[in-house]
Amino acid sequence: MLYAFSKQDKLLPLSTILGLEIKQVNDPLQLSIKGEISLQEVTCRLANENKAYVAFLYGIPAAFGWMAMDKARIGELNHEFTLPVGHRYLWNFSTLFSFRGLGIYPRLLQSILSSEGQTSDWFWIMHAPENKVSKQGIRKAGFQFIGNISLINGKGIIIDPKESTHTSLEIEHTFGFTHSEEGGANWWNCTSPYLKNRNPQCCCLEDNIACTPGWF
Repeated sequence: MLYAFSKQDKLLPLSTILGLEIKQVNDPLQLSIKGEISLQEVTCRLANENKAYVAFLYGIPAAFGWMAMDKARIGELNHEFTLPVGHRYLWNFSTLFSFRGLGIYPRLLQSILSSEGQTSDWFWIMHAPENKVSKQGIRKAGFQFIGNISLINGKGIIIDPKESTHTSLEIEHTFGFTHSEEGGANWWNCTSPYLKNRNPQCCCLEDNIACTPGWF
């Protein structure tokens, strides 16, 4: 699922969470420990025009996320692309287990939008169709739904962007997607071989719908 926020869009009102402080962090060691990724990976991200933002609750790291400003990668779809000038891609967000359910995620997103809005034209973010928690947080932050993303023949495609003011060609140009008339899959967990933390049970069964397996 693909969402966008432009510099002309207005942030949705969110209540204040006492003790919540959100700031950009450049300490590779801290980002490596909290993000559970290697120090080498963090250093590489920072060197390749990625910024990291961390939400602290009473001084304790509670959530984090990354913003790409040039090259970006959708790991779940094994897709790399280069962002147009003025475009930003938000990725690899996570709220630590003890702090989930407090509403930190949408506030972290809005903090990034506020901090980076003067130098950015568009912000983009995605989530797997089955990730309902991410969907709620992204919509609460004020992002607008653009369209469904799926895999076919190993490449990302845009699926049915009805609610978008962007044309399919514009979106395909921005992300380097390949256009296809074929239908995509319902859930990435059931169809993408690139997920690191795959649920052993197909989530289509949980939602009592028929999975569309695509080409896998």
